[in-house]
Amino acid sequence: MERISRNILANVLYEEAPPSKLLADSENYIENIKMTSEEIRDLMFILKPERAPSIRRVFKEFIQPINSFVDSLKESEQAQSSLKISFEYLRKALAQSQSFINLAKDVAREPSRSIAEVLRLKEISDAKNYISKVYVPEAIYMRLEYFKRNLESFKTHALNLEQSVRELLKYISKLEEEISKFQQQ
Repeated sequence: MERISRNILANVLYEEAPPSKLLADSENYIENIKMTSEEIRDLMFILKPERAPSIRRVFKEFIQPINSFVDSLKESEQAQSSLKISFEYLRKALAQSQSFINLAKDVAREPSRSIAEVLRLKEISDAKNYISKVYVPEAIYMRLEYFKRNLESFKTHALNLEQSVRELLKYISKLEEEISKFQQQ
C-alpha cells in the first residue's frame, strides 16, 4: 500500500496535476489493491470464520477511504477543486492498511483449529500422493522386495529364538530344581 501511495504521489505533482491524470494514473493501482484485499479478506473468512465480524469491519475501514479517494478525485475533476481532500483519503487508506495487514498476518499465523487440522491433513495427503507417484526403478524395487522378505525371515527367526530362550529358561529352572533336590539329600 505504501509503495502504491508513493507511486501515485511521485508520478504526479502534488496539487498541480489535474484530477483526471491522477485518477488515470492511480486507477490500475486501486483496482489491484481492491482485488488483492478482497482475496485476502475471503481467505481470512476461510481460515478464521469466527472472526468474520472483525474481518468485515477492518476490511470496510480499509476500503472505504480508497473508495472515497476515487470519488473525491471524480468530484474534484468536475468541480475543479483542490486535491487536498483526495490525498487525505489516500493517507487514511494507508493508515488503515496496517490494521488490515496486521489482521491478515494474525489470521494466517493462527487459523482456526479445525481449519489448521484440515490444512495439515491436506499436506499429508499431498505428500502421500507425491510419494506414490515417484518412479521406482526395477532394481530398487527388487531390492526393496528382497529386504522385505529378509525382514519377514528375521521376524520368524527372532520369534523362534524367543521361543528357544523360553524353553531354555524352563530347562534351567528344572535343572535348578533337580540340583536343589540333590543338595537337600
